Amino acid sequence: MNGYRTWISVVVGMLVIGGPATLALAETAESELIDKATTEASVSIGYRGTSSDDNAGRAREYDSLESSPLFKAKLFTDVGKYHLDLGIDYLNDEDYAAEVHLDTKALLRLNLSTQRFFHNLDHIPYDNGYRGGESGPPLIRTPTGTSAPGSRPDALFPSVPTTSYTSPDFLIRADTMNPAFNAYYSDRNPGDEYGLRLDMSEAKLKLKFPNYPAHATLAYWRYEKEGEKQLRFVDESCATACHMQSKSRAIDRVTEEVRAGVDAHVGFIDVALEGLLRTFRDREPIPVDDFGAHDLAWGQTYNDHQHDEDPDSKLRELTLKLNTAPSGGLVGSASFTLGERENRSDLSSPNPVEATTDYYKTAADVTYTPTEQWTVNFRYRLLDLDADNTNAFDDYYAAGSDLQVRQAIDITRAWYEASANYRPTRSLTLKAELSRQDIDRSNTGTPATVQNGFARTITDTWELPDEEIITRLKLGFNSRHLEKSALKLNGWVAYQENDDPAYGTSFAESLELFVATSYNPSPFWGLLASANLLSQENNDHELYDVSLDEEKQQQNVSLHTWVNPRDGLSFDLNYGFFRTAIDQDQLYGTTAGYMVTDDDVGYRQTVHSVTAGMTWQALKNLSCRLEGYLIRSKADWDPDFDTETFAYPQYASPTDIYYFPAEASSSDLREISELDVRQNGLRARADWRFDENWTGSAEATYDKYDEVGDDSYDGSAQTCLISFSRSW
Repeated sequence: MNGYRTWISVVVGMLVIGGPATLALAETAESELIDKATTEASVSIGYRGTSSDDNAGRAREYDSLESSPLFKAKLFTDVGKYHLDLGIDYLNDEDYAAEVHLDTKALLRLNLSTQRFFHNLDHIPYDNGYRGGESGPPLIRTPTGTSAPGSRPDALFPSVPTTSYTSPDFLIRADTMNPAFNAYYSDRNPGDEYGLRLDMSEAKLKLKFPNYPAHATLAYWRYEKEGEKQLRFVDESCATACHMQSKSRAIDRVTEEVRAGVDAHVGFIDVALEGLLRTFRDREPIPVDDFGAHDLAWGQTYNDHQHDEDPDSKLRELTLKLNTAPSGGLVGSASFTLGERENRSDLSSPNPVEATTDYYKTAADVTYTPTEQWTVNFRYRLLDLDADNTNAFDDYYAAGSDLQVRQAIDITRAWYEASANYRPTRSLTLKAELSRQDIDRSNTGTPATVQNGFARTITDTWELPDEEIITRLKLGFNSRHLEKSALKLNGWVAYQENDDPAYGTSFAESLELFVATSYNPSPFWGLLASANLLSQENNDHELYDVSLDEEKQQQNVSLHTWVNPRDGLSFDLNYGFFRTAIDQDQLYGTTAGYMVTDDDVGYRQTVHSVTAGMTWQALKNLSCRLEGYLIRSKADWDPDFDTETFAYPQYASPTDIYYFPAEASSSDLREISELDVRQNGLRARADWRFDENWTGSAEATYDKYDEVGDDSYDGSAQTCLISFSRSW
């Protein structure tokens, strides 16, 4: 609430202080301004009541779900010398927006805006009813109560004899013939609710020089996040036991951006110079927790360490822009940017990796229109990133040793595009585009072998290609048919090829088709439809000398239609369909003798959404709206590999190793990855105009989220809003 009051105070102050001076600069006669003066205003007050069941955050993700009074105000005035536009929409302290626009039509233009909304976050249930020690791996774990619904189950390994253990600091103590815990979960704050309050504020000022075609601009933007979210991490090495734990993390972060620039018209060219400064600050301390044997040298004790830092950062940028007049047969523009990004990590344990990236960007555009039928465009973009980071820091695990850090990769990305539009008739346009990206990387090699208790080498499996070329060809059309363009068609097909995909999720070949149409033969009914089809494949990716082929098919279809059977009554229907099908070879494990491969593993996702509505003008002064939606989402991942048995090593010391059998199976992977979600909603609204100045409104909503087979996130939310408005 304090945010929007601040903006209102600023606006009132500027009107009081700057209003007379601004009005004195106007050149229009006072009598003419009075004739053109107009003012419109409206105020609305009311109340919104809410209720919810279970986990309502899934049903209304971006809603504070608070019952509260509401207030809306709108003011527009234009007296010729200047005009002012003010809007306020206040629901509660977690949800409001305000915006002000002031234009003197001569020397000054000012925009102020602020917005706040709430984002509900999930609390994944980690509380399975067991408790362990506060430091180090728990030696004995016993149930302390009922586990949370949907909580993660512990994983057990077969029984192992206690006589094989010689170092209890690293191993879980278990009675003979009893199973040992290998992976277990715990939640420090099982009852906490999570959510973030998001604030965005912006101020823009543009000044015109009185006697020269030039402007000065100044802009400030601020984005804040406050609240709590769930922090999940592993605090022990999985060579002994994997302890996945959860706790609440306070969030207080702010991003600020300042832009300042000047532009001028110099002969046939417009010139602009702009500077940018952006900073990010995390105002909460870095989390600190007890960590167990994460690749520690033998005999190392447990220690407190910082983790999961979101480091502060700073970005500086300076841009020069040039462009010709935007009309004529030949139009051109160019820009050049110098910038620096800086990672300002504040870690103390472990020591931070300090990183800085210097970069420059170049852009150029040329448009040539030789005749009425032809338009040709040429575009060029260049991005050069020169990254630098510390190449070593003290290894806090073993005193006196250094842990090598891979050198940051430098990237140069050049992008070229040529396109042509041909209009053989007024109702048909043909389009063609050809683009190419050249990507050059340096420092893609592997660092040397390092010592950290045990000798190890960072594998070259993760090396990126030094060069990558992406080529794309796109052909399209746009046509209008029938009287008054009642039928419109447009579409395109694009083919893309990558000569050396850098990542497993990149594709060597891609083919995409898009078609859309609109048909509006009469005021009685109309139709909009579109379809987007995508096919991609990558048969050139290897990992640990195993070929991992991938194919992806994606379909996206939408339909919108409306019918107006008579005056004052209309119906509308929207349908959307989205499907993704991925077939990919899978690899489990990274060590020879412990790897499992699975060919053509399928992932399927489908989403159906339907929205239907009716608008009814029941009386001349009474209008009603009823709408509802249904969303059905399904997804599953279906691995199918034979059950494998491995000799799993259990370390008691570097020389004392006990092996016992461990099985790997795909039997439960499909079940735990399945998703089946049903979302429903209904909204009803009525507006009644009592007279020319007074209006009353009532609105009710119902939203429900239901996940089939799991009640952890199910919930519903209901709201009821009543308001009265007065206009002048």
